[in-house]
Amino acid sequence: MRRLLTALVAACAFALGASPVLGAGAIHMTQDVTGDVIVCGANTYTVTSGTLRIVLHEGFSASGNINFTGTLTPQHVVAEDGAGNVYSLVGAFWFGATANANTGGVQSTFTGKLQIVSSGGGTVDSVNVMMHISPNGHVSNFDFGTCVPPM
Repeated sequence: MRRLLTALVAACAFALGASPVLGAGAIHMTQDVTGDVIVCGANTYTVTSGTLRIVLHEGFSASGNINFTGTLTPQHVVAEDGAGNVYSLVGAFWFGATANANTGGVQSTFTGKLQIVSSGGGTVDSVNVMMHISPNGHVSNFDFGTCVPPM
């Protein structure tokens, strides 16, 4: 997931600099996340199979404003801890941003909710983060999970 989120940051930077000819559509893709690692305190989970479904959307207004969003959803992602226990990963990551052509103001938001679920059905660890950057540069950042976000 770390590789994927790095790629998405690059995609976001591209979207803000893209011309209107390239925009106004959605891009759908998947990324194999086998081998990615999620660290949760003393527990480390290694992804043994699964993909992320990625949907990116960008839009442009007649006045030159730009917006884009991205959603990442685990698809049949399985992870294993150091003792060989098997878990499912469920949840989603979402990000979006807007840029105002008249004021130069930019705002962005990122949310991530990922649950590591035991074979018995209970959540054992989680990523639960939110970050928002306001047009004035104020940053709000919250982390209520037990894992380091895979960024």
